[in-house]
Amino acid sequence: MASQPTGCSNEECKVAVDGKCVEGYSLDECPHATRLSVDDISEVGEDVLSPAPPTVLNLSLGDALDREDASALQCRRTSRTIGIIGPNNSGKTSLVAGVYDLLQGGPVGGVSFAGSSTLIGFEKICHNARAASRRDAPHTERTIAGADATFLHLDLRPNGGEVMSVFIGDRSGEDYLAAADDLTRAGDFFEIRRADVVTLLVNGEHLVSSEHRHEAKAATPQIVDALIESRALRLGCRLAIVLTKEDSVLASANADRAHREFGDLVEAIKSTHGGYLGEVGSFVVAASPRDSTHVKRGEGVDQLLSYWLAAAPAPRSVQRPKTESSRMIDLLDANEDIAE
Repeated sequence: MASQPTGCSNEECKVAVDGKCVEGYSLDECPHATRLSVDDISEVGEDVLSPAPPTVLNLSLGDALDREDASALQCRRTSRTIGIIGPNNSGKTSLVAGVYDLLQGGPVGGVSFAGSSTLIGFEKICHNARAASRRDAPHTERTIAGADATFLHLDLRPNGGEVMSVFIGDRSGEDYLAAADDLTRAGDFFEIRRADVVTLLVNGEHLVSSEHRHEAKAATPQIVDALIESRALRLGCRLAIVLTKEDSVLASANADRAHREFGDLVEAIKSTHGGYLGEVGSFVVAASPRDSTHVKRGEGVDQLLSYWLAAAPAPRSVQRPKTESSRMIDLLDANEDIAE
């Protein structure tokens, strides 16, 4: 069947309007009719669909976390934030590396490794302390003075319990020492203000040394005094005082004296600040000993780790002092207990 005419060469013909040939021809026989050709059909363009961009997952690079990333990660589950304070060479990095390495070998004090978003950060600080680094003696890099604090993250599962996240703050020991002389600097230690447990390190190697002994004994209470006076340590914060490098202490002829003086330091801090701090615990560790003749690797770390994960004690109550005032506003609830 021929296609319908679309026009006619006879100007008087209105076939395109009324569908009739003015000369009486049938539409398919009219010699004057014009019809649609294939060439008259315009091409219909099709929309070109671009492929959807691939879904990109923002995975952690595995390095230490800044404060914003640590805060976001803390919302996932129950967590503990640990601040570690100590002068340079006090064993801070060795302690962190020792905790991580010990967990790789299995449970430590009933606590098992359950993951980490900062594996590269841990591996960086652990490498130089391992035999794989081909060093003659274990070595760990210092944290750069003046740099903002970062956090290393561990997921840990206590025996029979739920997974808990631990965030360990990392800042240069020089910065903490400087706060003892300039209290205004202590206000910048956000990792200490948010800490559930602040861990104060006492260098055992210095405590047995005639050259550094008095400096080590003086620096420890000075740091605590400065952090409390500046309110960098919050009311009720738990404190762990740790004698590090027990292998060096036991190898010294002054081991007994060092242990005795460490005990005196702890008791002095308890006496001075026990009313402000929530709890004060003391620990002796050899996280990454250079010499395992007198002490095993990881000595005391299990006890410290358990202390880090323990729940904070309930706040103590104190009784308001009685008032001699007769004003109602002073007498209101004057004898009720309040929490510190």
